Amino acid sequence: MNPSLRQDIVARLKRDFRAEDRGDYLQKVQCPECGKREAFIQAEQPWMLKCGRENHCGSQVHVKALFPELFSSWTERYDLPERRAESTTPVADGYLRDGRGFELERIRGWYTQESYWKPGIGGTATVRFALPGGAYWERLLDRPERFGKQKANFAGAYKGYCWQPPALTTADLATGDEVWIVEGIFDAIAHYHHGKAAVSAMSCANYPEHALKALADAAHAEGGARPTLVWALDSNRAGQTATLRHVKRARAEGWECRAAQIPGGGQHDWNDAHQRGELTDEHYATYRYHGDLLLAPSAMAKALILYKRTERRECWFEYKRQIWWWKLDVDAFDRAVRAEGADGDDQQSLDPAQRDAALEQAGSVKRICTCFPTALYYQANAVTDESWYYYRIEFPDGRAPVKNTFSGGQLASASEYKKRLLGVAPGAVWTGTSQQLDTLLQDQIGNIKTVETIDYIGYSKEHGAYVFGDLAVAGGKVVPINAEDYFKLSPTKHLKTLSQSVTLQLNPDRDAYRTDWTRQLLGAFGAKGVVATAYWLGSLLAEQIRGAMGSFPFLEIVGEAGAGKSTLIEFLWKLVGRRDYEGFDPSKATMPARSRNFAQVANLPVVLIESDRDQGDGAKQKQFDWDELKTAFNGRSIRARGVKNGGNDTYEPPFRGSIVISQNAAVQAGEAIQTRICHLHFTRDGQNPQTKALAEALEKAELEHVSQFALDVAKREAELLERITDRAREYADRIAEDPDIKVLRIAKCHGQLMALVECLGPGGLGLFDAQTIDQACGHVWQMARERQQSINADHPLVAEFWEAVEYLEGLAEEPVLNHYGKSSDLVAINLKDFERRCADYKLRIPEVRELKRYLKSSKTRKFVDANRTVRSQIRLGNTSVKCWVFEA
Repeated sequence: MNPSLRQDIVARLKRDFRAEDRGDYLQKVQCPECGKREAFIQAEQPWMLKCGRENHCGSQVHVKALFPELFSSWTERYDLPERRAESTTPVADGYLRDGRGFELERIRGWYTQESYWKPGIGGTATVRFALPGGAYWERLLDRPERFGKQKANFAGAYKGYCWQPPALTTADLATGDEVWIVEGIFDAIAHYHHGKAAVSAMSCANYPEHALKALADAAHAEGGARPTLVWALDSNRAGQTATLRHVKRARAEGWECRAAQIPGGGQHDWNDAHQRGELTDEHYATYRYHGDLLLAPSAMAKALILYKRTERRECWFEYKRQIWWWKLDVDAFDRAVRAEGADGDDQQSLDPAQRDAALEQAGSVKRICTCFPTALYYQANAVTDESWYYYRIEFPDGRAPVKNTFSGGQLASASEYKKRLLGVAPGAVWTGTSQQLDTLLQDQIGNIKTVETIDYIGYSKEHGAYVFGDLAVAGGKVVPINAEDYFKLSPTKHLKTLSQSVTLQLNPDRDAYRTDWTRQLLGAFGAKGVVATAYWLGSLLAEQIRGAMGSFPFLEIVGEAGAGKSTLIEFLWKLVGRRDYEGFDPSKATMPARSRNFAQVANLPVVLIESDRDQGDGAKQKQFDWDELKTAFNGRSIRARGVKNGGNDTYEPPFRGSIVISQNAAVQAGEAIQTRICHLHFTRDGQNPQTKALAEALEKAELEHVSQFALDVAKREAELLERITDRAREYADRIAEDPDIKVLRIAKCHGQLMALVECLGPGGLGLFDAQTIDQACGHVWQMARERQQSINADHPLVAEFWEAVEYLEGLAEEPVLNHYGKSSDLVAINLKDFERRCADYKLRIPEVRELKRYLKSSKTRKFVDANRTVRSQIRLGNTSVKCWVFEA
């Protein structure tokens, strides 16, 4: 092993899995599967990590699966002067030895070291193998994830041919007993290391007709029989289907065929088995057994193969995507054996053909399910105490598989299982008994893996990962959802979301990303559009910002009708992969609906629209109180609800997103809410045909061309967060020094927003130039001043109250409302008197019940007391009156 690679692997094992040096082994390693510190690995050749809990876990994990980043750039590690002096192929040598586990002396000269270049991505070293007819195949070595799904490069045509080890001629293959046909070149080399004559078909879809004809001709020339073909393609569905197709064709051409399969559904290939030490004679026998099962011509034939290996008198098995049940009648078998002339206690005297005939006569197979359901994993929602088993259901007619959940109750009896199967899989019928179902479940879910779940979409703080629909981002890397509908973030971390309410569609293709939207946004909305975009960027980091700074501000986008608010917000949603959506109206939603809207996203905005109804619709306005949002500022729960169980548990989900308020009128709320809000006001001033065309271009922007914005932010999470936390504090301190700013919370919120704006410019995402960023930051500073001025002013209801008081007092020379009279430094007003006087003069005033909520915040006349008993100076007899008292 390369010394630097060994050093890196050992260091990571000690750091990430708490390994300890114990002589020739690293021991007390935390097993990545079961989590127990009972795994071990060789110290000098740390390739395979094995769990010592053989009965409960026994997992084996190659270090490539644990630390793929250590095996991603071979040139950096192996293209060194001392290695170039020893070999002309140092990088390829290192890859084949340390990455594939091959002995270089066995394969020296079979390959060359080359390079591959792709425009827009860059270059990489490759290991190249020559193919018949001048074609070649090469594996990309340096950070192949840059090339998407492309891991290798073909040049030339290879259809109908195969690659064979240069050490083996066609005559060598023709005179042997068997020829193994595998998919990959590395698979063929792995078998060659274990004494097998193996060739590579390069793809499961390629039937090597020309190569087989040459092999048949060579066998004929040697005067011997043709070798047996062992089809050992990958054990996924594509490989199995191709194996059956190729075997049928080869047998028709006169070839004797067998098959070999690695169990596990294609999780490992032959090269993996070589590196795991699983190509011994015992392992080969197992692989041939699974190959025989694949090629079984009938359900009975497959049952007999199973029985001869397991000796199970009753069992289920899959045949052609259906479940069958095998049962052996022991008495009938004894009678059949005696009929063949053997003692029932001495079956060994029977030849295999006689025994198979007796088994076939005494055994029976019965189809018990018209499809093939497979339990993939267990998932649970700890909050609601619900759990499910996630199933894949395959059909014999080749239809696409169906995936869905089964609860514990639906698996508890055959009748419930049958109902659920009929409900989720069209045409699927279970006809087995509960006993047969129990046997099936014991085999399928006995040691089933568990996938962790979240009930929202976006960022999971506990897992350090973003979950965006079919993509996740963890540690700066994009992870696509796998075939089993969950994200494998690492060998020990499996995650999926249960949420289906919010649909995000992000395009990971970086080449499709177009940034001309920045010019259109700036032209249509100016600096305000840049600020709004910055807030959307901050929303994608809201959880982390709150963790570092304790809070994250709200954004208010208000203004005249037709100012473009909806156009802007709908476009900003496209940047994070949400199509044709603006927000929801809290005034139309019930309390539970609002609660769920707030809880179903993390590190994404929750947009509240059109909540500013106060003209003739007071009842609806009362449904929503802006003060509900106070706790969201710090990421705490907005609403608690009881958990449906026998105890007194409650569920209080933290608020994980950000708040955006979009309406025509500004939010009318107390100072506590006002200081949490950054206010953007849009008008129709400056609108012209050019801005209209730019806004329409934003409306037409395709989600596939702009949604990479969210992935950019998620991949650069750590870098952006460090920049935001550092710069936000600097900006907040500078704003707080402004003599016009009195409230530190205003300085903090707008300081964070300025830091977010800066992240859009040079040194950040680089979407806007430095001049644009400076203008946007200046606008945010002005927003802070205006917010302070709005805080200094009275609430509109209070201002309307004092306006009415001054009007009524001005109608007479003597006070009519102030019970302290003219000479006092205090003003005492009885609200019932106020209502009566307003009614006399037909003045429209705020509802007193609503007014009382805000009078205590009066600033022009500072509030002193409520319901103070005052000896009236304006009533006859100086009677006592309950009054609200303010400074004059």
